Amino acid sequence: MNKINKRYIRLCLMLGCVSTAWADLTLTDNSPLIGNWKLESVAASLTKPKIDENRNWEFRSDGTIVTSGYNRHFKTEDRHEWTYQVLEGKIVADDPGRPGRTIDYSVYKMEGNELILKGGLEGFYFFKKQ
Repeated sequence: MNKINKRYIRLCLMLGCVSTAWADLTLTDNSPLIGNWKLESVAASLTKPKIDENRNWEFRSDGTIVTSGYNRHFKTEDRHEWTYQVLEGKIVADDPGRPGRTIDYSVYKMEGNELILKGGLEGFYFFKKQ
């Protein structure tokens, strides 16, 4: 084989490995999410520093999310409630205060009591099951 073909094959193999490693999990329904999750930190990317959080997210079976705890943006305790649904394998949540808009999250990792969501406003959300 010539050099170009070898390089092309290597590139294809490398891209195949990368795309497999970064594949998000596809939800079929909301059942794996149901319950209370402690949001421990957020980060703009997996390689950026994590920002500590201390909030609880409750995913209810009726399609409601309740978030509560210390809001670092407003520097006070608060509680918010809005709706969500699982569409095309992702979490599609109403954007509070912006009617008709949504905030989308994909499940990057869900293993044991650990959940990492990707998307939203922060990038990555790191949770532990309560």
